Amino acid sequence: MIRKIGILGVGLFCLVSILSCEEDFNDIGSNVVKNTKFDTNEVELEIEITPIDLESVRADNVSLGNGISEYWLGVYNSGNYKTLESSFLSQLGLATNLRTVDVEAASDDYPIDSIYSLDDVILKLPYTSTRNGNHDDGSPKFILDSLLGNPDIATNIKVYRNGTYLNLLDPSNPSESNSYMSNETYIEEELLNNDASFSFKPVDTDTMYTITRTRTTDFTSNATETFDTEEKLSTTGPFITIPLDKNRMKELFWDKFGDSEFTSTQEFANYFRGVYVKAEGTDGSLLPFNLSSSNPAAAVEFHYTISRFEKEEGNDNLVYKDTIASKYSFPLNGIRNASYKMTPASNAIPNDNFVIQGTAGTMAQVKVLGVNLAKIRQNDPNNAILKYEEFDNNPQDDYLSLEELATVRDTANDSFGLLISDAALTFYINQAINTDKDIVPQRLFIYTNEDDDSGNSLPKHVIDAYSESQFFNGNLVSTDDDQPEKYTIRITDYISNLLDRSSTNFAPLILKAYNNPTDNPFLTGALNTNVFTYNWNPRGVTLLNQNESTHGAKKAVLKLTYSEKR
Repeated sequence: MIRKIGILGVGLFCLVSILSCEEDFNDIGSNVVKNTKFDTNEVELEIEITPIDLESVRADNVSLGNGISEYWLGVYNSGNYKTLESSFLSQLGLATNLRTVDVEAASDDYPIDSIYSLDDVILKLPYTSTRNGNHDDGSPKFILDSLLGNPDIATNIKVYRNGTYLNLLDPSNPSESNSYMSNETYIEEELLNNDASFSFKPVDTDTMYTITRTRTTDFTSNATETFDTEEKLSTTGPFITIPLDKNRMKELFWDKFGDSEFTSTQEFANYFRGVYVKAEGTDGSLLPFNLSSSNPAAAVEFHYTISRFEKEEGNDNLVYKDTIASKYSFPLNGIRNASYKMTPASNAIPNDNFVIQGTAGTMAQVKVLGVNLAKIRQNDPNNAILKYEEFDNNPQDDYLSLEELATVRDTANDSFGLLISDAALTFYINQAINTDKDIVPQRLFIYTNEDDDSGNSLPKHVIDAYSESQFFNGNLVSTDDDQPEKYTIRITDYISNLLDRSSTNFAPLILKAYNNPTDNPFLTGALNTNVFTYNWNPRGVTLLNQNESTHGAKKAVLKLTYSEKR
């Protein structure tokens, strides 16, 4: 595949003419020009890394709808990164065909009468899990996906009735969509837990929930008896169930099913503004939940029992017929938002290291300083880059910056400069801290900021994110013994465009934990050059910075592979 090649000192039309004239110039592959008509060299551009501490990120689904696949719940305290208490808020969908009494009394035409009993109210949250064979008894076995932290430490969960009205439109500008950040505050109107001290430990065998039900055995005396049933999802996956206060939920829902608040989705959303599922604690475990799934659905469930009685022929006696166990399900849908409470890490970042952490953690600014001419003279005196020393407009710094490299003209060689065939940013991992490849970010991502003509920064994809996505990369690389080692991001087209003046945006780059799928420039199916500011990736990694005296060959660096016409 022929890649777009950046040229120092010539336009794209010159490259086309060269391709036409040089019969041997046909070996372009693996992002590197290899050809008998050209000499290929490498040069390092030094970079300067500055941490960026985040206060919040966008975390709602207003614009993405069900495009947000993960809402994390729990507490993650790694020691080396900010402790994360991750919660979420969600509106509820309105269940249909709500009733708590029979449609009509028993008669000769309709001989059945029923008594409804509310048994239990729970918030059910299915884990994100993967089927992994069967247990010895033949029942399905599951593995909980992406569990972080210590599952042996219980995590406290409180379910509040949300008192904050959630709006799809911006109240200050109703023509624009609304947005919610991860540090939004909500009115915790009332606690809905049956047990205010409820806590959970994630268990992959939690596939059933026992409900104690009440059935009426005599229609006249209302005599009752209890029995147990199991709400089972063993073929679909494990789930967490949080019992809610049955009496209060009866007042809020069950007793009002016939009222105006339950006549339409809009009336219901205004009356009951959703649930705020809040994790609290200093340590525990953290798991993703897919609130968009419909099988099974995350929901507030009202489990009830219908005791049916049948009218005897020829008289008015009602005789017990049977019992039906049923439920009303109010799914978690509508507007949702993640909530991240971040607490500073307990362990200090080592000198000459920096941290990348998703959610509202930390990013880093990566400023390309340029070619250190003094170092090149000492270590690689034959490097062809030295012939361009005259383009250093500030000899005191002894650097060739990107801006200066973009002014290079090789008049002795028919105005033909360098062909930039590969530009790779590499960041090495501190392997003394990060020993488990499964809990660090699986990919890092880089973008740049542009001026939006109003003095504000607009996050934009670097061109390689969509023009050369198969090379852009940023994926975690591990050693042969499965130790996390490094990340490499290729920005060849981005650097080429700067050096051939196709772009003049020399602003520093921004490095972050990749967020799937919102960092995909084709998320909506068409190219979107703007970078979304969402992040629900809770993982963190400690990286070695640019200090060569400390890190040697593992320093953070930008390497250019370039070619010159002989």
